[in-house]
Amino acid sequence: MKIRARWVVPVGQPPIADGVVTIADDRVVEVGNGTSDAVVRDLGDVILLPGLVNAHTHLEFSDLRLPLGEPRMPFAAWIGRVVEHRRAQAAAADGNASLLEKRRAAAIAAGLAESSAAGVVAVGEIATAEWPTELDPEGPSAVGGVIFRELLGLAGDRQAAIAATAEQHLAGSPPPGWQHGLSPHAPYTVRPDLVARSCQLSVVTHAPIAMHLAESLAELELLASHSGELVELLRSLDAWHPAAIPRGIEPADYLSMLAQAHRALVIHGNFLTPRDWRYLAERKGTMSVVYCPRTFAYFGHGRYPLAEMLAAGVRVAVGTDSQASNPDLSVLAELRQVARAHPELSPESILALGTLASAEALGIKPDFGSIEPGKLARFAVVPVGTEVTDPVEWLLHGTDTSASQWEL
Repeated sequence: MKIRARWVVPVGQPPIADGVVTIADDRVVEVGNGTSDAVVRDLGDVILLPGLVNAHTHLEFSDLRLPLGEPRMPFAAWIGRVVEHRRAQAAAADGNASLLEKRRAAAIAAGLAESSAAGVVAVGEIATAEWPTELDPEGPSAVGGVIFRELLGLAGDRQAAIAATAEQHLAGSPPPGWQHGLSPHAPYTVRPDLVARSCQLSVVTHAPIAMHLAESLAELELLASHSGELVELLRSLDAWHPAAIPRGIEPADYLSMLAQAHRALVIHGNFLTPRDWRYLAERKGTMSVVYCPRTFAYFGHGRYPLAEMLAAGVRVAVGTDSQASNPDLSVLAELRQVARAHPELSPESILALGTLASAEALGIKPDFGSIEPGKLARFAVVPVGTEVTDPVEWLLHGTDTSASQWEL
């Protein structure tokens, strides 16, 4: 089968006007242009690009109509809102675990549907419980990726149970189109030895690790001096165990642990240092940073050092985070936020963040991230005007984010 589009944007090579992609057995065979006597499906005035890849999501928040809290609120106060939201959901279920699980499954299903409708083909999902069994859709518009089982808790008497959860998750069979991974949540919610144990499991099972790190100044204050707003929040939740976290430990120490994993994603990395960037660049084959542009803007952190990270050689991918801090799950909208915030970067390098770099970060580059022979025929389609001469520039500076998955 051959499909033609006004523009084909393969990523990794220049856009092709009146491009034609040849597909056989659900894989790309050839990318070019021109006419052919073979069966051609003409998609008309659209940009055909590789399916977008969202390297960081929390889909269980996809039932929220608006982000939690207010823009620029203190990070610890927002975490408090997240806890309140989860407790309210549990209270509404009135102890009915089955009902709570059904609502979680419905939110995840809504997030997957929204992702597919936005041209996303794979996500790095942080899951607080095992994957709902009814969420096993297959077909051209199915979304897959990595299910990272979230691990958190500082209390000493919980560590054995948390470790058992990690091992059980990795021992289970993932749904079609998915892989299993682990997510030791953040430095203020997991013990360093649990991070190290997760990385050991990663080596044995080849499962990727994702960890929130250097996300806020409050996190850095907690690590440096066991003080600040996050400590006060954890105390109020009876979840602060100072002996569990060495005073003075730094993000660099966690990077050293994550470097032992088969593959590691550093989520956010908002306040990593140039020394940290160099460390990550030296380990680009297995370590990536995931930038969540609109969530970063929601908290008003300032300016993300994206250009500096890329110049240092760090692999940076893009994620939407959750709808607890973001209005939707559109990767294209994230890339447009990057274009607005970082005009010094080329359009091609920005587009790569949500395609090839995200696929590399998740370890799914053999199937996703670009349109080239051997990869799965999973594409995003964006309507475009006939007057457009630079499709990548137009993708990043247009006002309409109506990308969708291409289907047979």
